[in-house]
Amino acid sequence: MRNQLQHDWTRETTARVTARHPESTTSVRLLGIFACCLVPLLIITVRLAQLQLQLQPTYVEPFGVLRETEEELPARDGRILAADGSVLADDLPCFDVLMHYRWLEQPVDRQWLRRKAWERLSRAERRQSATVAAKEQQILTEREQLWQQLCELSARPESEFTDTPREIQIRVERIWQSVEARRQAALAAEVQPAAVPSPLLSGSTGEVLSRFWQQVVAELTVPPDRHRQEPLVIEEQEDYHVIWENVSAEMATMIAAHPERFPGVKTRLRTRRVYPHGALAAHLLGARTTGSADEAATDSQTAAPVRQGRTGLERYYDTHLRGTPGRVKLSINRHGEVVGTRVSTPAQHGRDLVLTLDLSLQQRAEQLLDQALEKPVQTGDDASPQNLLKEALPPGGCLVAIDVHTGAILAAAAAPRFDANLLVTPQPDAWSELANDPRKPFYPRLTHMALPPGSVFKAVTAAALLESGAFQPETTIPCVGYLDRPEQHRCLIFRHHGIGHGDTDLSLALCQSCNVYFFSGARKAGPAALVEWSQKFGIGRRTGIDLPSETAGTLPLLGTQSAGNARRLYAGDTLGLAIGQSSLTTTPLQIARMMAAIANGGLLVTPHLGTTGGPVTVDATHVETARPVFAHPEPQPIAGLSGTTLAAIREGLYRVVHDPAGTGYKTVRLPEVSIAGKTGTAEAGGGQPDHAWFAGYAPADQPRVAFAVVIEHGGSGSKTAGPLAREFVRSLLELGLIDAPSSLADVQSVDLR
Repeated sequence: MRNQLQHDWTRETTARVTARHPESTTSVRLLGIFACCLVPLLIITVRLAQLQLQLQPTYVEPFGVLRETEEELPARDGRILAADGSVLADDLPCFDVLMHYRWLEQPVDRQWLRRKAWERLSRAERRQSATVAAKEQQILTEREQLWQQLCELSARPESEFTDTPREIQIRVERIWQSVEARRQAALAAEVQPAAVPSPLLSGSTGEVLSRFWQQVVAELTVPPDRHRQEPLVIEEQEDYHVIWENVSAEMATMIAAHPERFPGVKTRLRTRRVYPHGALAAHLLGARTTGSADEAATDSQTAAPVRQGRTGLERYYDTHLRGTPGRVKLSINRHGEVVGTRVSTPAQHGRDLVLTLDLSLQQRAEQLLDQALEKPVQTGDDASPQNLLKEALPPGGCLVAIDVHTGAILAAAAAPRFDANLLVTPQPDAWSELANDPRKPFYPRLTHMALPPGSVFKAVTAAALLESGAFQPETTIPCVGYLDRPEQHRCLIFRHHGIGHGDTDLSLALCQSCNVYFFSGARKAGPAALVEWSQKFGIGRRTGIDLPSETAGTLPLLGTQSAGNARRLYAGDTLGLAIGQSSLTTTPLQIARMMAAIANGGLLVTPHLGTTGGPVTVDATHVETARPVFAHPEPQPIAGLSGTTLAAIREGLYRVVHDPAGTGYKTVRLPEVSIAGKTGTAEAGGGQPDHAWFAGYAPADQPRVAFAVVIEHGGSGSKTAGPLAREFVRSLLELGLIDAPSSLADVQSVDLR
């Protein structure tokens, strides 16, 4: 109270204080306090003004900036077409349905569910537990409705809607476990003994203050080590996964047009390889499939495996058939919406490949080959039950036909075969059945099946005998059925009837397949002549066909010539080599080319399937001209082969079919067209049936097509391969690939020089 009485000593103290601190001092203090409060406020105000007026665009503009990402633009691989334009291999567009992992995961990830609920709520609503729970339940209901809509739209069995997501989740969880195990191992390796810190208050005052300041700075600037506590999230858990492949275009369009009905779902356009004719020419076409992870072409979002040709023509012409995918840039706003697209790199479609194959002839050849493999092997001279091995059907065979002048392959059938589509989209049961088939349906017999040619090789032996001077065409030898002793080096007629061929010249030796004639000639000419002329006719060498991994076969060489894996020719092998036995093996393609050289006047052609072709229809409105993709070598003349030698050989091959004593007279001859060729029965050894061959050309007087037929373990060449060859030539005639001559002129009158 101001009116309260004060003691004298109190009044004296107050007076002294008032005298010492005048009123101005108090004002200064108040101003100082006010300044201390005002200056920070001014600084904050200036900074706010700077943010609002000067720096606002820096922070606001990024919300309007579009984010760009790239996606792959599919490219079509080139088609493979037959000579008439029929499609043998095609690239068709197809659609896949992809779903985000969190939308298919069971049970649902709670953190993801909470985030999705928050995205649909305001800040105030996020603090209301009941509202958040209701929104989460709504999302769960949408998940159930999503699967129901997809099921109705695709018309697929309900099992796919449970099995496929489960398989995806199992795969992703295995990846997660593997990554988590590696992370834990890495964290355990990082653990080091912690250094014991010095007491904060120990030491001098300066040291204490320094440590205190360092700790403050560290707490303010160093982020906490959270990765040890945060749960692991891998990329696969935040990515889309394919749940269905090859869905209809209607389904893909519906999903793309109504994203609000299909949250977490998107479609992807790609192309798939199809072979419309299934197993037709499957060994020639090969397959085009996706590669391994090392061959993958990746972009910033997805990994797309590269599709490559793996076998056959798909592999050989891969660089010509393969399309190069393009790139399309997507402009995306901050809400994740695509607001624009721009093609940065156009897709380069693959080029079509036109083949020399005649589709109708190929189909007929495969049918004939399949029928031949359904007949039991006949090992005797008649079809009596004791001569039929009921349980021993031929395991396989091959038939190839080429143009004698160009080497263009008109048909190349192999059996058994497989559906080429199984290599693109494997079916476990069908694949297992083919893989376990002892007949080896995947084996490319045209270029890989190397067998002893037997008597069809006698055409080469005949050229060696004549050109070496050992024999002349008219030279005769007496054939008693064997060379030296009755138990070895015999003719087939002696083995069955105990007689020989009598006086035999080259023409009759080829006609009746007299072994003794060629034994005698080989003994006189020597092994060097046989090896030399075998090489000149391309035996033991790759033909150069445009197919991968061709087998060269085996031609035994002389001791001074043999090297590497080549088989050495011993003295005792000469007689066997003369009749296509010993260690000699050839492919059907080599034998067909050999016959083509005899038919065309001594030119060794290069068999090929690819051609320049003509106009090819790409779609209903566009036609492009097929471009050449392979420069085939010109036919090369066989050095030293005279027209006289060729005429003599062609006469003998003609008599094989048209002479009543010929080995192919009963089974190969056709009244409508002349056929020249040679039967062959090659011993397989091991108690197995012989290999059946027939190789020749037609028409005999004006050759156009050379062909070779071989049935593995088919028995007699004349009885098994001969009828097949006859029906094949009939097909050539019916399809107009050869013409019936006005008269069957003697091949002796044909001048080949």
